[in-house]
Amino acid sequence: MRLFGKKFECDQCKMKFSKDEELIDHARNVHHHHVTKCADCGKEFIHEDDRLHHSRKEHEKKMERRRQKN
Repeated sequence: MRLFGKKFECDQCKMKFSKDEELIDHARNVHHHHVTKCADCGKEFIHEDDRLHHSRKEHEKKMERRRQKN
């Protein structure tokens, strides 16, 4: 079982990367893929679905905590 290593795979050429940022750079530079950014934190994503999941998971939790304080 591999706990560490190259776990981010390009869905176009199947190259693997150890960091998400490396995969995003690869997609942008090699495949000229459009990259989408989170409006709240600036994190970049290759797929819009990933950005939406991130936004719901990360930023809605923060908003919920703020609402609970009030």
